[in-house]
Amino acid sequence: MFGGVTGGGSANQGPTECFVLSNMFNPASEQEPNWAEEIRSDVLGECTNLGGVLHIYVDQHDPNGCVYVKAVNTAVASSCVNSLQGRWFSGKMIKANYLTGQEYSRKFEGTQNLRERLNR
Repeated sequence: MFGGVTGGGSANQGPTECFVLSNMFNPASEQEPNWAEEIRSDVLGECTNLGGVLHIYVDQHDPNGCVYVKAVNTAVASSCVNSLQGRWFSGKMIKANYLTGQEYSRKFEGTQNLRERLNR
């Protein structure tokens, strides 16, 4: 599902372990029954190759097509953002932006103390 890089650009703030990928999907046009799980699996696979993640959430109702990710550390998150920013996914160019740990924890209660990596 992922394609090559054609542009890129930088994320909006300094690196943290948390980031959001936008423009990953259009919830109004998704047809497959398990589309959100497939997107989650694709993102998990890409990020696992770069060091692993602790949490992923596909916001199925977000019109911006957002997938939220908490990596195992800032270095892994930076690798993920650098790898995914500007790449193509299902015909859409991915945008990646960091979130502070505080922002992420407010959005996803209970994620601040996660330590176990997700498996593919």
